[in-house]
Amino acid sequence: MEKKRLVYNILAPIVGCAVFIAVWFIVAAAIGKSIILPSPAETLSSFFDLLRDGKFYLALGKTLARTLVSFSIAFVLAAFFAFVSTVSEFFKKAFSPITVIMRVLPTISIILLVLIWFKSATAPFVITFIVIFPMLYTTVLNAAENVPQELLEMCRAYRVSRGKRLLNLYIPQMTPSVLTGVSITLSFSVKLTVAAEVLASTQKSMGRYMAQASAYVETPMLLAWTLAAILLGFLLEGLVLLVKMILARRYHAN
Repeated sequence: MEKKRLVYNILAPIVGCAVFIAVWFIVAAAIGKSIILPSPAETLSSFFDLLRDGKFYLALGKTLARTLVSFSIAFVLAAFFAFVSTVSEFFKKAFSPITVIMRVLPTISIILLVLIWFKSATAPFVITFIVIFPMLYTTVLNAAENVPQELLEMCRAYRVSRGKRLLNLYIPQMTPSVLTGVSITLSFSVKLTVAAEVLASTQKSMGRYMAQASAYVETPMLLAWTLAAILLGFLLEGLVLLVKMILARRYHAN
């Protein structure tokens, strides 16, 4: 059973990717114009050209740094406010409308407003933070509220300190669901940061080079930068899921 599930987990994504690439190849061949839709081979050729260009790694590093800084600030603040919400019902209800407003605000409105208020170098940080903060807050709060009540009652009965509850109960119980939310939100943060860089024309960024490729109608290069952004998102999401697996084995072993 385990072997069969492993085969499905590996084979199914490969089949899905193969079908996608085949459809892409057929459509590109039918159109016959790389300026509209380059073939997978042309896109890969442009991608390898990027790998030989020093500006690619500088832009990748800058975009990655913006993503991680924005995400880290949002996560720390979201975890703090979620913790306060778990110990204060009044604060939770008072803070709820703020998170709802942040969550339902159209992303394009946030981007346009931030571009008016902030410089192009700062805008990607602010945009990413505003969009992902309510997502992270909800993720952490839900994880905290789903800690089994019987375990909490046992801690109260034995007068376990809040510090020990946090380290030995909340963190182990919350980690799987929080890391799942983090993996999704982190890859989404890459998309947000790149989109903000495109509209803000942020210097030395993946978004800036995407905008340039679009302006000069260099479609293969635009798709090559897009592929790089996709791979970056996959890499970050995969690293978080790997951490989740390692921690799950550790807690299961204990």
